[in-house]
Amino acid sequence: MPAERARPGRRGEGALAAEPGAPEGEDVIAAAAAAALLLAQAPAAGPPAGQDPATADPAAAASAELDAEGATTGRPLSRGVQGELRRARDEISAVRGELDRVTRELGDARAQLTSEQAKAAALERRVGELEQARAAEAAARTQAVQEDAARSAQRAQDTAAAADGMRGAQGALAQGDTTGVDAALAAQADALSRAGEAARGQGQAQDAARADIAAQWIAAARAALARGDLAQARAALAQAQAQTARSGAGAGY
Repeated sequence: MPAERARPGRRGEGALAAEPGAPEGEDVIAAAAAAALLLAQAPAAGPPAGQDPATADPAAAASAELDAEGATTGRPLSRGVQGELRRARDEISAVRGELDRVTRELGDARAQLTSEQAKAAALERRVGELEQARAAEAAARTQAVQEDAARSAQRAQDTAAAADGMRGAQGALAQGDTTGVDAALAAQADALSRAGEAARGQGQAQDAARADIAAQWIAAARAALARGDLAQARAALAQAQAQTARSGAGAGY
């Protein structure tokens, strides 16, 4: 009986039947080389229609091309090649996950940097405000010291002028000369009033009170002088001189 001729089958089956002795290792090596070549070329290939290029999977594209190659040649991919493809896809997924993690950490770091920069700017503004306030306070203290020194000098000058004027008036009255004495005493009373106000401004209430009392005795001396009572005028003026001397001690006179 003649041998039955092999019926033509699928291309892959015919090829396998034609080469019964072909080692399986050579198929794996050839397929792995084709897979490696396709994986190397996969990033340059565009993603499928309607797919975001940023999410395109090179390993999936390579797998699709290998599947298409297998459909064309009629030779299914061996398990070795399929394992290489799975490992490649797993590695790409792991790299993408790591990239996503690094991207998130970078975003968090940038946000933290922005927050720290804002805090630093706020601190710099606060430091500037404090420095300005400290400078203004120092200037105010310096001005207060200068004004106090000026008041002290004016107070001492007014007290000294009043004391000198009263000595002159006392000498004139001792000689019975009343010419210009009343006007001079009025000027001394004004000087003592200014000295008393300065003493109050410096917190020296006792010296201020003495200056006020001296001014009152000057007023009494003027009243006696107006009556023509020179003795009473001199007595009142002596009391004014005593109070002025006590007040002048605090004024540096």
